[in-house]
Amino acid sequence: MNRSQRRSRREGADCDQSFEKQNVTSQLTTLERLVEEARASTYEAINSHHRDFLSIRVYMHDPLDEAATLNDKYETTSTFVATNPSPDLIERLDNIGHSLKAIVRMAKTHANLKDIDDQILHGEIAVCASSIVEAGEMLNEIEDMRVSQEPLQVLHGQFVKKRAAVRAELEYLSDEMVRVVETGCVHELHVTYGVTSNYDNVPYENAVTLSDLFFAMRELDVVRTRADVLVTALAEHWLLPLLRAPSTPLSVSRTKLGASMSIGAFGRSSAVFVPSAMDHDQFVQHIVDVQRVWTTVLQFVRDDLFHECDDDHADVYAYMGQKLWARVWPTIHDELLVPLVPDNVDALSDVQCMVPLLELENAWMEVVPIAELRVRNAARSLLQTYVSKRRSDLLTTVASILASDDANVVVVGGDGPVIDVLAEHTGKGGKGGKNGKGGKGSMLPEEDADGALHFPRCSISVQAQLLVEFARETIGFAQGDGSRTAATYVHAVRDAFSLYRCLMPSQWSILSVDAKRAFIMFNDCTFLVHHLTALGHGLREQWPRELRASATFVDLIASFRTLARESMSPVLQRTRDSVIRELGLWTQKGWLNENVLDDAEQRLVVACGCVAQVAHTAQAHLPSRVYLTVLGLLANVVVGYVAKRLSECVVSDTKARALVRLVAP
Repeated sequence: MNRSQRRSRREGADCDQSFEKQNVTSQLTTLERLVEEARASTYEAINSHHRDFLSIRVYMHDPLDEAATLNDKYETTSTFVATNPSPDLIERLDNIGHSLKAIVRMAKTHANLKDIDDQILHGEIAVCASSIVEAGEMLNEIEDMRVSQEPLQVLHGQFVKKRAAVRAELEYLSDEMVRVVETGCVHELHVTYGVTSNYDNVPYENAVTLSDLFFAMRELDVVRTRADVLVTALAEHWLLPLLRAPSTPLSVSRTKLGASMSIGAFGRSSAVFVPSAMDHDQFVQHIVDVQRVWTTVLQFVRDDLFHECDDDHADVYAYMGQKLWARVWPTIHDELLVPLVPDNVDALSDVQCMVPLLELENAWMEVVPIAELRVRNAARSLLQTYVSKRRSDLLTTVASILASDDANVVVVGGDGPVIDVLAEHTGKGGKGGKNGKGGKGSMLPEEDADGALHFPRCSISVQAQLLVEFARETIGFAQGDGSRTAATYVHAVRDAFSLYRCLMPSQWSILSVDAKRAFIMFNDCTFLVHHLTALGHGLREQWPRELRASATFVDLIASFRTLARESMSPVLQRTRDSVIRELGLWTQKGWLNENVLDDAEQRLVVACGCVAQVAHTAQAHLPSRVYLTVLGLLANVVVGYVAKRLSECVVSDTKARALVRLVAP
């Protein structure tokens, strides 16, 4: 210790002894002066260091040590004030305490930020992250205190810069230590256990490990964002492809410095995974193979991605495991679980069918909580899974029917002949009618004994007829079942009607051009509204009590009525525009005279032909009342213009007879 250091320590000790000998008032006065000096020196240190005009005097000065010394004096004075309390002394002491607290926070923030660059250079990434987090917390506290805004803004600016630098370093380290490389159809996951130099190839004093990386990312709250990216890569390039093709080449290699896992290095399997094409033994073996390769992937994540990581990062490992399970579960459910469910409801009591899938799920028990193991829940409620499978199959059938190109129509309502169109479609019945040669009636006799729900005779599409048959059959499944099972069937019917509204307008995209398609769509919607009004009403008493009040289809009626208007309006508007265009000069005032009767007759014949063409189609397919309405709307256009022009003419008796012959047809 040199002479100046001994002198400084002796002076500090003498100062402390003299401070303790002062009375309370003098101590408070001294503290107020020292706090102001400390505040000024702290502000000077912040401004000079971060604004690049350092001086030797300021650089050697440590505001944090000075604040710590003042804090000791403050504690001494607090003891004296507590023994002789007075409002004035307590108020002065509180003001000093608030000021000293703000100085300590700013000094600590300054100390944390000024060392960040050196810590990054030395590879102390975990310490950097902790310093940034602590600085951010203290800055939030300082904002509520009475401090000068200039040094506070300097600290805020430096905080943003240092945090960005630390995050950039984390990005570099994360890319170096864990990276996915794609080369053609080959995907490789490379894990490096430690990084020894930065992106400028400047060596670190200590290698950055995976544990340091996870700690720093968790401190800055970016670990889950990075984990989500890795989860997506593992699910899309490893787990899901291996689920469909477990024979795809998968290899893992390890060294002292790192490990890598590759898939598809020797070509990918060309076989297409089709569960329905496999027998039971083949399907079970497929699940066993999936379990084997998935275990390899999960073991690589546990042993290599979290290499030598302590239990502090167990939450990150668990988070990744749950995210991976959530990504693959829908595919497991659709492609592995559902095909295992028996098609016969009587075989549901035998849960042995779920054993292969339960063993596959066991590979995830280390990373997924028991509450998230959904195969076990599906095995416990096998009946519900069976009903969900039936619902999916039924809706798939409905979607295939609605998406078909079958443009045939059937006649319903009135006293038309009755056939079983559903039996014809499924191959269980005789040949049905085509192109209007007959169709099943639109109501059940027991539902409408007095004819109140009579539906007029018209033509509808095969798709609409099959949809109603599907709805009746599926509603019947809900009889006598539990509330959850019955509700599933009821919702399947609702979804089927929604599928019609989604698929049919897009399938028949020429509604504004093809009058027949537009009229059939209108009839379809009216037909479906007719059945939605009382669908399931006769079976309601046989449903579970929970469904009797809520299971209704009346709320779907408004959307189908809207669709009916939207399908009919464009073709009528287009036809009306065509009629007006063909009438030509008939629409112009003062045009008709004795000299243009031949031209007028020709234009009138063409316009009436347009009306007759659409009217013929309407008469063949629409109900009689709707047909007469359509005919009246179109004919009114012709009659209106002809009547106006005739009322404007002044002709002789001879020409009058010619005009009568003109409009007689």
